[in-house]
Amino acid sequence: MPGALKRDKSAEYRKYVPFLNSDYNLYLLIYLTHAALFKARYNEIKGVGVTSMELALLTVVQGLGEPTTPTEISRWMMRKRPTISGLLNRMEKNGLIRRTGYQTNRRSTKVSMTNKGREALKRASGQDILNRIIGEMSEEEYKQLWALLEKLKCAADTAIEKPVQ
Repeated sequence: MPGALKRDKSAEYRKYVPFLNSDYNLYLLIYLTHAALFKARYNEIKGVGVTSMELALLTVVQGLGEPTTPTEISRWMMRKRPTISGLLNRMEKNGLIRRTGYQTNRRSTKVSMTNKGREALKRASGQDILNRIIGEMSEEEYKQLWALLEKLKCAADTAIEKPVQ
């Protein structure tokens, strides 16, 4: 069974939380990297007047084609439907999106961007901090990281489906 082997003895792989094993330190490093990327993107777009989540939602709406449904948005953003509903409420109040009901089913809605939402997306898309940060890797490093993260994600997905007992 794979697990913390010789790497667990190395201080290099225990530098974030020295009293935990290397696997937990790797988990923390992944989390810290995600948080740093998120903060860099947040700092970059805060002048646009939208949050990172609002920008992500606008990007999804544009990518799926307008109009789209809250259910599709929640699938692509990997968030629960109530979370997306709250985000849509705030964005509608701020004039970034518009929700309209289907004529055959008033409980279902479709989501479209307003001109204000399109303008915010356009201004934010001119930013490229993530491209600059990730561009620090060579093509080979990028491919390696991609493959390794996919391997971890697959193992985590399997663990979710079949919890260890």
